[in-house]
Amino acid sequence: MMGIDVLAPTQAPATDRDERPLTAVTYPVPCEQCGRIVRVAMNALRSPSFHRVDEQVACPDVQERRSRGDGGLLLMMCGPLKQSLAARCDAAEVEATAPGGGQAGRVVCSIPGVSIAQYVPNEARSRAEIWQAHGYDRLAMRLRAAAARAERRPLVWTRAAAAGLGALLLAAAASWFMLAREPAAPPPTQPQTVEASVAASSRASVESSVRVVTAEAMSAASAPAPLPDAPSDTATLSRSAETAPLEAPALPASASAATIAETAPTAVSGPAEAATIRLPDIVMIPGGTFVMGGVESSELPVHRVTIKPFALGRYPVTIGEWKACVADKACADVMSGPDDNPVTNVGYDDATDYLAWLSRAVGKPFRLPTEAEWEYAARGGATTTFWWGDQMRSGMANCNGCNGTGAPAQLMKVGSFAANPFGLFDMGGGVDQWVADSWHKSYQGAPSDGSSWIDEQSFVHVIRSGSWKKDASYARSGSRDRYDGRVRYPTHGFRVALSL
Repeated sequence: MMGIDVLAPTQAPATDRDERPLTAVTYPVPCEQCGRIVRVAMNALRSPSFHRVDEQVACPDVQERRSRGDGGLLLMMCGPLKQSLAARCDAAEVEATAPGGGQAGRVVCSIPGVSIAQYVPNEARSRAEIWQAHGYDRLAMRLRAAAARAERRPLVWTRAAAAGLGALLLAAAASWFMLAREPAAPPPTQPQTVEASVAASSRASVESSVRVVTAEAMSAASAPAPLPDAPSDTATLSRSAETAPLEAPALPASASAATIAETAPTAVSGPAEAATIRLPDIVMIPGGTFVMGGVESSELPVHRVTIKPFALGRYPVTIGEWKACVADKACADVMSGPDDNPVTNVGYDDATDYLAWLSRAVGKPFRLPTEAEWEYAARGGATTTFWWGDQMRSGMANCNGCNGTGAPAQLMKVGSFAANPFGLFDMGGGVDQWVADSWHKSYQGAPSDGSSWIDEQSFVHVIRSGSWKKDASYARSGSRDRYDGRVRYPTHGFRVALSL
């Protein structure tokens, strides 16, 4: 699992997503008593509680307590939900990715069934404060330890090379001293002083030593560490008691590599050497059953679909994330605008090119969401026209005329509006988003298991969400449209998905 994070700040996101303030966070926690996925709010100053009043009202444990007159609606967390969260925190796994490129690594925190998240070290420490404030000391300790590991620089080979150079220079100096004590007769055919001969010999010896140790250091820095059963002088230097603890752990296969290029070998040449791969922020979406469809003919018949748990990009893929694929010559250069803007003017084929490249880079099978997955995630558990209700509200989506008649229709950076209950941004308005399915004129015969519905003979694929140029009707959770996947269009983007 990588980069999966369901944390959602209760305030508007800051410009730098790695440095956004952490006043409060919310987690979707599965309750083992009633089986619901309930959002729990946490900060360092308040006990964990229900994030939404309606979810607390529907809690069987709270209803029973109220029937006995035991407390009111204080948004407290019920006992079974608290136990469920505690059990998952105890089973959490925390790892640190290797630092590189002059920057610290990342911390990957996996809480089973709740979240998988990546943090910069300072962000991990902030999360640790929140967890410790509520008695989750073990998880807090792991986060702090991983943050410290992520900040360590790979100094092993530098120290080893310096130690080796010092030892060889010392040996050269000793050789010069021994030669100086033994006078040597100059050759009869080429008379010269003893001092000149010794000086020339010692200079050659020292220069040779310097060349040797430099070559050894370069070789050691680029070669794998010697195996324990094949010791060598270089292995002794690199595995000394002083330097061994400073070695950074290798990037695990399941980690969220925020900067994959930082941990890649520096010998790689070409544009990829300077490229930094930023893995898109990803949210874990719990499985469930929902009613899919809407009021237009293409949205009928309304039908029930069961979705398996999966992961979905918190935002549409951004220009900053697309750049690394362009630098690696795996994606077309269609970029225009700041890094925080969603990438646009991409066709379906462009999107699949990026996903194939990202999958190769991090070793995970990224894909487009299916149409059913997209709608399920966009609804966020709601059955209304939009996730917040049946009517468009100003300040909720970037679509034409949705924020007052005087507001210009323009592309905005990702995360400019509120997240839905799953912690997803821009699931309605912003940019049209490609999904995996081929276009069908209705849902007659559509799969009920949430899988993609593909017609191999068709180039026309479904797009969802609407865009900043389209009106509110396109931003509905059930709205759907289509386009030729081979053709680029200025409002088209996409977000990544991952099967769990």
